[in-house]
Formats: sequence, C-alpha cells, structure tokens
Amino acid sequence: MSEPVERGGAADPIVDRLLTAVDDPAFVCDPSGDIVVGNEELAAVLEPSGDSVANRSLADVVSCEQGLLDRAVRTGEVTRTSGRFVDGPACAIVCRPVDRGGEVERVVVECALAVDDPETEDWAAVRLAGLLSELPVVVVGVDADGVVEYCRGLDFESVECDRADVVDAPIDRFTGVSEDVVGWSERALEGETAGGQATLGDRSFQVRFTPLKTGEAVVGAVGVAVEVTDRERHQRELEAARGRLDVALEGTDAGIYEWEIGENRVYWHETTSRLFGLDTDTTYRPRGAFGERVHPDDRDRVREYLFSAIEDGEREVRTEYRVVRPDGELRWMVTQGNVQYENGEPDRLTGMVRDVTERKEREQDLEAREGKLRAVIESSPDPIAMQDPSGCYQVVNEAMLERTGCERAALDGAVPADVFDPTVARRLEHHRERVLDSQRAMVVEEAFPTTEGDNTVQLSIAPYHGPDGDVQGTVTIARDVTELERQRDELETLTEIQGLVQESVRALAAATTREEIKRTVCERLAGSRFYEFAWIGERAPSSREVEPSCVAGNPDGYLDEVTVTVDPADSGRGPGGRAYRSGDVQVVHDVAEDSDFEPWRESALERGFRSLAAVPLTNGSTTHGILAVYASEANAFSKRELAGFKTLGDVVGFALSAAQYRRLLEADTVLELEFEVRSGDSPFIAASEEHDCRLIIDHAAHTTEEHVINYLTVEGADPALGRTVANRLPTVEQIRELDRGDGPHFELTITDSVFQYLANAGARGKRGVIEDGVGHLSVEAPGDIDIRSVTAAVERRFGPVDLSAKREKHRTDSPWWHPSGDFEAQLTDRQRSVLRTAFYSGYYEWPRETDAETLADSLDVASTTVLQHLRKGHRHVLETMFES
Repeated sequence: MSEPVERGGAADPIVDRLLTAVDDPAFVCDPSGDIVVGNEELAAVLEPSGDSVANRSLADVVSCEQGLLDRAVRTGEVTRTSGRFVDGPACAIVCRPVDRGGEVERVVVECALAVDDPETEDWAAVRLAGLLSELPVVVVGVDADGVVEYCRGLDFESVECDRADVVDAPIDRFTGVSEDVVGWSERALEGETAGGQATLGDRSFQVRFTPLKTGEAVVGAVGVAVEVTDRERHQRELEAARGRLDVALEGTDAGIYEWEIGENRVYWHETTSRLFGLDTDTTYRPRGAFGERVHPDDRDRVREYLFSAIEDGEREVRTEYRVVRPDGELRWMVTQGNVQYENGEPDRLTGMVRDVTERKEREQDLEAREGKLRAVIESSPDPIAMQDPSGCYQVVNEAMLERTGCERAALDGAVPADVFDPTVARRLEHHRERVLDSQRAMVVEEAFPTTEGDNTVQLSIAPYHGPDGDVQGTVTIARDVTELERQRDELETLTEIQGLVQESVRALAAATTREEIKRTVCERLAGSRFYEFAWIGERAPSSREVEPSCVAGNPDGYLDEVTVTVDPADSGRGPGGRAYRSGDVQVVHDVAEDSDFEPWRESALERGFRSLAAVPLTNGSTTHGILAVYASEANAFSKRELAGFKTLGDVVGFALSAAQYRRLLEADTVLELEFEVRSGDSPFIAASEEHDCRLIIDHAAHTTEEHVINYLTVEGADPALGRTVANRLPTVEQIRELDRGDGPHFELTITDSVFQYLANAGARGKRGVIEDGVGHLSVEAPGDIDIRSVTAAVERRFGPVDLSAKREKHRTDSPWWHPSGDFEAQLTDRQRSVLRTAFYSGYYEWPRETDAETLADSLDVASTTVLQHLRKGHRHVLETMFES
C-alpha cells in the first residue's frame, strides 16, 4: 500500500485511506481538475521526468477522453476510459466522485498501468483485484453470470455466514439479507449503474453497483458499500438539533449562518434563507450569494467591514445593511457574529441575522418627524423657546433671537430676567410656574412694550415630558396678535356696517314711492354710529347741478355752502361729480389730504367730516342721482364696505326706476312723446327708403337676461324683407317667423334695445314706425318726468334724435266692465311679459300659431314656467274683471 504525498489542501481521512489502499498510481483533484494530493505510486511514475503534482491538473498528468472528469462531477457516477501518462506509459483511467452533502467535492482518479491487454477477458478481473484490494469499504465483484468472485471488507457475522458461503456463490445468496442488493447487481449486469441505501443487521450502507465493460460488452459488475451508520446517527442528531433551533427561532426575525473562513461556501439556516427571500431547502450557498442580495449601495461597505474586522482580529462583528429580495422587496438586516480562531488564525464566523425593517422604518419616521419639527420650529415666524424646570432657556428658534435682539449663545442657559424688562419677566415667570404646577397648557395675552407702543402678544405655554413621562420643562410660543386684534375690531365693524346696508336694502321693499325710498336709505345710514350724515342728490332739470332731494343726520349747514355739478369743471371733480359721470363708487379717505376735494375741504373740516363716499344710484343706463355718506374719521371706508355701498346703490337705483314705472302705470295723466330718428347706419331706415315700405316694431316684453322681444310687421313689401333687414342688425340674436298674414311677421330677440333704456329711465316705449327713411318712436312717460332723461335714453341707442311731439294724455277710456282696480298693477313684471309675448306671438289665435314650447324658447325659460305665469296672469285679469 502507498501513502498520500504533496497535499495541496485540507486533510480528508477517507480520501487518504482511498489513496493508501490503491496500489496503482492515483491522485485526488477538485471538480475543476486541479490536483490536491497524489499517492507514492503516482510520484514514482512522475519522478523519472522530475515532475511533481504540485500546482498541476489532470490534463498535465494524463491524456484521456475529453469530458471524462466533467461527466463524473455532473452525474456523480464513476467514469472510465483508457489513456496514457503525458510522455509516459498507457493506463486505464477511472474517475470516482466523492459526494458530500449532495455535492461532488473531490474526484479520486486511478491510473492502472496497462500490464495486460485491456481487450482480454481477464482484464476486468485483474483490474478489479488490483483496484479494490485494501479499500476501507465493502467491495463485491460479480462476473457476467452473477457469481461473486471477490468480496472484501464485509462483516460476515452481520449476514450470518462465512466468506466461503459468499465467494464463488451466486449473488442472490444475499436475497435473505437484502433484496435491494441483489436487484441492484442484476441491473448492473444489464449495463445500468444502480444503488441506494441498504440495511444489514443493525448497520446501514450506501451501496452502488457499476457495470464493468470490455468495449460494449458487460463482463461483470463491482459493488461498493460504504457504511453510513455513524453518518445517519449524526444526521439524526443534526436534524434534532435543527428542530430545536427551528423551535427557538420560530416567531423571531432571526436566522443563523456559519462561514468557514477561506472556504467558498456558507451554511444558511432555512430561516436565514427565508429572510433573504431564497429557497429554504438549500443549506449551503457560495459566499457570493450573500453579496448578491445586499443592496449595491451597501455591498462594498459591508464587505470591507467584515474582512477588516477579521484581519484586525476582532472577535465580534455587527453591521446593518439593506437586502434586496428576488421579488424586489427592500428589507433592513443586522448581522451579529463571533469570529472563532484556531491556532491564532481565524477559522469560522458564526452568527445571527435579524430583520430590523420595522425598527428602521420607525427610526426613519422618527428622524423625519424630528426633522420636520426642527424645520417647523426654525421656520416659524413666531418666537419659540424651551426652558428647563429652573427656567433656563434650552432651545430657541431664529424668530426668538430676532425679537429679543440676542445671539444664540447669549440665550443659551439664560433666564427671562436676563432678557426682558423686569415687569415682563415677572409675568412670564408667573405663567411658567402655573403650567409646571398644574402640568396643563395655558394660553394668555400679555402687553409687550415697543418703541411704537404696546403690542399684544398671545403666549401658548405647555409642559413637555421626557421618555419616562416626567415633566422636563416648558415650551412657549409667542404670537404677536396686535394686527389680528385690529383686524378683528375692523371685521366686527364691517360686519355691523354690512348688516346696516342689508337692513337698508330690506327696508326698501316696503317703500313704494321715490320719496320713501330716499328717506329710508338716508335715515338708516345717518342714524348709525358710523356716519355723521347722508344725503341724496339729483340733477336739477334746468342746470347741471346736483340738488339735495333728501337729507338725514346733522349737516350743520354744510350743503348750503357747497356746490356739486355733474360736469368735469372744478365743482364736478369731487367724489359726487365723478360718481355721477362714471357710475362707480368714489371715496375720499382723508378730506385733509385729497387734492380733488380742495373746493369743499374747509367746509367739511369745520364740521368734523374727515372722509366720505359718493354712491351712484343707477339702474341700467339711467343714473337717478348720488348718495353721499360722511364719517368723522379718516379712512372710515374699507374695500368691503365700499362693495356693500355699490350693491346698495344698485338696489336703490332699481327701486327708484320701479317706483317711477309704477307711477307711469298708475297715473291718470301721462306724457306721450314722439322722437324722430334719422340714423344713417340703421338697416331698417335704409330698407324703408330703398323698398318704399313701412316697418313697424311693437315692444312686447323683457326677458330674464337683459333681452327684449320685439315684433316686426312689414307693410308694402314682401314680409321676407323683414328677415333680411333684421339679419343686418348686430343686436338681433334670434329671429322667429310667425305665420300671420297681416302681421306681425317676425319675433325678434334683441340686446342693447332702446326699449330697455327707456324702461330704466322710467318711461315705456310703445311702438316704432320706420317709413320714407325716418324712424318714429312713440314713448309714454309720467307727467312729471325729466324729459331730458328720456331723450338721453333714446340717444344712448341711436345718437342725436329730435323730439317731434309732446302731448299730455288723460286716461279717460274705460272698459265695458268696471274693474275694482288696475288689473295691470296686479301683475308682476314677469307675468306681464309672458302675457304680452303670448299675445303677440299668436298663442291665443285659433288655431294656435305658437305653442308653449316655442314661447318658452323665446323667453329662455322652461315650458312649465311659462304655463305657470300664464295661469297666474289669467287669474289676476279675470279676478279684476269679475269681482268689480
């Protein structure tokens, strides 16, 4: 027998025994073919050439079939071939893989010198005897007939027989001992490698039968049995230990690992694999499998730390890192381990891996919250200070430094008495002690003196607690609420003023005459605590002056000394004249400073008037006058207040127009006015002259969106001319043809209508007739109306016009019945518009020329709304007639 020589790696007792038991040249290599150790017989073959096995590979020693070693490693089975030593004799080569933990770690390569012809029938038996003698395993050789020719290493007592009962006996002699052994040998004689685990008595063996071939013919089989009794016992003990470890690790976020330093494999407990999201059935993994799962940003740091710790002789290691699982999930891990040393050299690293993702997320969340809190404290415009129980400042923000004018170092450890006025410091200390005693937050307001007077500061003081719940001091937030208090007072005042304006608007609903409307507004404004007096002025009929028509409060002769006009002259440049001309609210915030108010300044200041607002009273295009309101303080009118006055002016203007129109409806005497229009750009005037025809426009009703519906009749020409001409008028939005032979022929929906302007002025347009290139507009107005306002309304639409006729008319005609009242006065404006539109559009003709849907489209309302207004309008008319 030989001895192993030239070791290139760690000792392996089984490999050593295999090499010792082989009489032919043999060596052990790793799966890549690098030789680890060879026996003396191999050295004897190589010595003549002076070669050594050190740092050599299989290919450097023997020349044989390519892929022989790879096949043995890949399949885990014995492979054979013939070959020769490099620059040496021929040999028979056998590769026997050595399996450890399911992986081939080493390969034993036997190189039998070919003293016999490998093709002879006796070659297999000779080689079998030579190769298997003295091996530390049970070896059985069987010839092609199934007769045992060789058996060594077998404990015959375990099978209750002698060597003579086995050798030269059929292999089925073992049937009573193990049927599997007999079956595996028969399969080997059929050319198939077979084997498995068998039990002989109380001992366990790992058995493998391999066919022996000469060329393609099977000439026998060799069976090798390695006792695994101790290995199984150790395996059971290991499984029990792992079971106890699994129980100990169950419910925790921890896994176990062990790395034999210098080896390229690491033991992973299944919990460790689970933490990394890997297959839990794999126990050993290459060292690189750990690095692959570590986040790329942490990989170099972790590797450098572990290797540096081992090189520096550290016995404990600990590091945190991120792991990217195969599914992409990111988890935080912490590795803790102990480095074990043998003979002063690091031998293995054993430790634990724990998933600390939740803890890390909590820490990150806490850091983020603390960061936000610090950012909030520093970005707060309000001073913030934290004090310990003794009152010393511990933390202050930038705003605190700015307000106190101190450096941060000066405030650190200081007390309020070192920073503030003694009186202020005593009050602050008193509030802080109250909070500490009660352990409850409190909010107080204090006056802090400044160079511009006292500022009101709101102090929010609260205790803050440590991790154990004990009070560790107070935190104070100081907010200057001086401006807020002023705004609050201003808001309360504004709310009261808006209430006053709204109350005035509501009161207008009960006023039925122009005098009542004006008196209601002036008295309510002048009677409040905010204003000194108020007056309403209207343009005088014979001049451009604004004459007071209603006064409330105490003007103290002011209106007798001043003159306000509507023209832009000196007396019209003030707020009253500007408001009348522009239609916008005008304000003088400070009488003493406003240069445009110079003509009236002295009279106003003598009576204590410091500010005023002038409000135009408008309705559509008609300005009825102005409302002037005076206050005893400068800047008494805010923007919101002026917006309220704008609304009040619109409501009063509408109320004055409505009262004036009501007078027109109820008056016994009215003015009939006729205007001649000769505007050269009117398509109707041009058409009447070109086609020698007569065009008649009757006013019907106002719609809800500032539209007016008129009805057009064409006389002396084809009615189709009406559509052609109306299409040329940019203010016509809709044309609807009516199927009425004698007219009207078309319904026109018009914007920017002269009838709307007349209504705003308190008058009513009755009819427009255009013939021979001249338009004649008939208007009805109250007897006391300012005719200039009516003329201005017409000129607003057509430019310069001529008043061709003015007649006073008494309403003496009476119907065949005697109504109990004016039925038209009983109708709302909407009901009157709907009834009039329905009448002119042919709704009451038989058969009907217009249905409810078409009527609704004209009025831009729902058909149900039209029917509702018609029914209510009919009822009012019938009640007035039949109850008379």
